[in-house]
Amino acid sequence: MKTKSYALGLAFALSLPWLAHAEDPAPGPANTTIDLKYWVEFANQGNPAAQYGLGYRYAHGEGVEQDDAQAVDWYRKSADQGNGQAQYALAYMYANGRGVDTDLKQANDWYLKAAQNGNADAQYAIGYSHANGRGMAVDNEGAVTWYQKSAAQGEAQAQYALGYMYANGLGVHQDRAIALGWYRKAADQGRADAQYAIGYMYDNGQGTEEDQEQALAWYKKAGNQGSAQGLYAVGYAYANGKGVGQDDAEAYSWYMKAAEKGRAEAQYAVGYSLENGVGVAQDYRQALQWFRKSADQGRPDAQYAIGYLYANGQGVKVDDDSAVRWYRKAAEQGDARGEYALAFMYAAGRGIAADYGKAIDWCRKAAGQGHADAQYALGYMYENGQGIKADKSVAASWYRKAADQNNSQGQYALAYLYYQGAGVAKDYGQAANLFRKAADQGDARAEYGLGYLYYNGYGVPKDSTIAADWFNKAAAKGLPEAQHGLSYMEANGDGPIKDLGPLGQGATGKRDTGDMTGWVLFHLLMALVP
Repeated sequence: MKTKSYALGLAFALSLPWLAHAEDPAPGPANTTIDLKYWVEFANQGNPAAQYGLGYRYAHGEGVEQDDAQAVDWYRKSADQGNGQAQYALAYMYANGRGVDTDLKQANDWYLKAAQNGNADAQYAIGYSHANGRGMAVDNEGAVTWYQKSAAQGEAQAQYALGYMYANGLGVHQDRAIALGWYRKAADQGRADAQYAIGYMYDNGQGTEEDQEQALAWYKKAGNQGSAQGLYAVGYAYANGKGVGQDDAEAYSWYMKAAEKGRAEAQYAVGYSLENGVGVAQDYRQALQWFRKSADQGRPDAQYAIGYLYANGQGVKVDDDSAVRWYRKAAEQGDARGEYALAFMYAAGRGIAADYGKAIDWCRKAAGQGHADAQYALGYMYENGQGIKADKSVAASWYRKAADQNNSQGQYALAYLYYQGAGVAKDYGQAANLFRKAADQGDARAEYGLGYLYYNGYGVPKDSTIAADWFNKAAAKGLPEAQHGLSYMEANGDGPIKDLGPLGQGATGKRDTGDMTGWVLFHLLMALVP
């Protein structure tokens, strides 16, 4: 597969981060310059600031042995006196199960009290609970209200969250220009997720004019702060020449930085680069290691890629059992290539007992998702009655789906049905048109078929010179029928060529021998590249 196709596949990884991964800010530090004995004395006298400070010392082991239960006790004493900082800290302990059992309802009750006391961290936290249904029902409008209060006090995390709500129309009317403004406020405070979000909006022309150079600049700001998502985005920009000159080696270096931070799509990108020698020396063994890291995080494209390496003995010995296992992991997540590859293994009896019924089921799943090779293969099975009742009209419909995606095998197969008048009305003009499309992609069978039509004047003007040109192209690729056609023309002058049909023995050049499936003859596995 070419880099362009790979880039299209990875484009979906460039998206805004979701708030579910955000965390409540840790409680702010207390004044620890006062001698501990005085802090204890003031706390025992009921001073709420000292009680909070003593709780903070116990929570962090500053001057005392770390003890979350003691921290909770002192936070509670201060919180009960209305200290907003202590109320937030107590909520934080309940939310995180520190010194007490995790209790989101209690956490939210204390967050709310602190928020009503004007604590910006608490206002963000209760907004987050509303937005994500943390211990309460989702309420996006309520979330926006609290985010706005917190953001107005300069809380960067709330500014980012408010930008996200406006960008996605959650609790407010969608307005990406306003979203961009809030992202900028958070980004100016150094938030890497906001910097990435601004890059994304420039990248996609959301809330501003599309500007790939600006996008790259913001992605780099995020990446230089260690944001794995930003690092990956910079690599993607270099790989695809977005806002910068296309540079596979530079892309690889950024992908590697993101991969080392555990970013699954970056690990896949590194594996792909190593497998195909894109921006780095080809190394199947290293590719397999990075694919495995990504696959272990559940990425189906990486699972498929591992299956492919095992099926083809790249970086490892051929191991069909392992190939089937990895293909199945990808297929069961709905990955079309994994579904198609698993169908192939069932059809070929590789790593698993041959089962045309299951092959058809998995092939149908992949074809239904628009996988062109699967659509062609399904058409072939319908045409030839492999594992299913033969139906050339249904075969033609699947071939057409593949042909409409510029799949040369689908174009050739549908052309051949038009030539025969099988499953469709005989139409030499349509056959010539489809043969030409496949021939323009270098399909030797189609080159021969088109030459045959020109030689005989079927659907195109009779022209022996053009016929010979197409025969020569196919013959140069070693197609016996074309070599025979040239010999026949030389021997018989202007006489008609024998009616062998465009490929003599049908759509694939050979019929199933009974001990080998038609799919094997297609060399379908050669098309299964990650």
